[in-house]
Amino acid sequence: MTATGRSGELLSVATDATEKTAHYRAGFLGPIFGALTIPSLVLAIMALTVDAATAGWLALLVLLVPPLIGGFQRIVRPIGTAYRRSQARLTVAFLEAIQALGTLVYARAAERAGAELARRGEQHRQHLMRLLAGNQLLILVVDAAFSLTIVVAAAGIATTRILEETLTLGGGVAIVLMTTLVIGPVDVIGQFFYIGIAGRAAQRRIGDHLTAAASSTPAPAGTRLRDPDGPGTVVLEQVTAGWPGGAPVIEGVSLRVEAGEKVALVGPSGIGKSTVAALLQTHLLPRAGRVLVDALDTRIADADEVRSRLAVVEQRTFLFLGTIADNLRLAAPRADDRRLWEALDLAGLRGEIETMPAGLHTQVGEHGRLLSGGQAQRLQIARAWLRDAPILLLDEPTSQVDLAGEAAILAALDRLAAGRTVLMIAHRPGAVLAADRVIDLSTLIHPGTEGASA
Repeated sequence: MTATGRSGELLSVATDATEKTAHYRAGFLGPIFGALTIPSLVLAIMALTVDAATAGWLALLVLLVPPLIGGFQRIVRPIGTAYRRSQARLTVAFLEAIQALGTLVYARAAERAGAELARRGEQHRQHLMRLLAGNQLLILVVDAAFSLTIVVAAAGIATTRILEETLTLGGGVAIVLMTTLVIGPVDVIGQFFYIGIAGRAAQRRIGDHLTAAASSTPAPAGTRLRDPDGPGTVVLEQVTAGWPGGAPVIEGVSLRVEAGEKVALVGPSGIGKSTVAALLQTHLLPRAGRVLVDALDTRIADADEVRSRLAVVEQRTFLFLGTIADNLRLAAPRADDRRLWEALDLAGLRGEIETMPAGLHTQVGEHGRLLSGGQAQRLQIARAWLRDAPILLLDEPTSQVDLAGEAAILAALDRLAAGRTVLMIAHRPGAVLAADRVIDLSTLIHPGTEGASA
């Protein structure tokens, strides 16, 4: 499941499923318990005070209620499951649209996204109507079949017993009146069965989620999930992955970067390089196969634990509004000024920052607009050095700067890469560091997936 898809699923579980489960436990189980116990109490009183034989025959008919309800639940269970899934899909689609609202507007795809949401909403409405139809059918069965059968049977048995002079007229009237008390609570089942269908499905959904979470509980911070692939390695094993709602971008890809090795991953635009980067950072989970980062399986390990093993320098540097020191301390909150200057020195930025009147306290502006592109990128390199992770991921770090800036950035990256495992992603082989190996991703992609967008 994708990260966004999982967010949508968790949101649906935390809101709709939790609400329906609460209604099920508070507003369904109690009335159903009463509906099944009160008739037994009434029949017991009838047997003791009026006529035991008649009470016995009516008890046999009442005993048909649990099998009837159980069988009906099995019949409508697929309806409840379909309703639950449609609710989850609608929640996921709505969350994705909200998260990507800006992109949808700029791409003039908002109307298409709205139409897709409307289509999913209509599907959910249809599933809801089927659920309500099942509830109405149960009401018909309980009221028309069971209740009518109980009343007619009670009247018939009482009449027969009166004609046989084994029961008085008053006793017969009492039986008929007490029968209304028997069927009254049973009618509650139909009234609350809708809550039961939706609530049971929601409770099962929460249970499935908790079971899956328990089976994939991440190891405590600082511990490693044991795997034959050692620390410092990056491994993709027969990985198939793609973005939400789209075809696979990469399929059946396998590659391995050994500890301390520098590997360049190259290939034309759209071949899937950014998808590989997203997989390593757990922004995206594989549809098939597995991804290992420093011996941590991204499908099982906690995402924060995986990301703690990575220092990432991307195409675009995101700087927060604040000072240079504020942005550096995002990677090392407790770093003192001396350590910050060391990081800037490694990034080849110290001299330029020292000439600024405010030094480390220089404001970077919104999104780093008060710095040049090269300065912002080298600030990101300094931040990656402060992170001090064993694996360095370079995702086309020089694509947004000119050739003069590229040389300075490559020199800083070369210093940052010392002693680390490095995976370099670049469109141009010349825009990467000296690599031990160069892998063309297009040679690893399954033939059926070429041309997919990364």
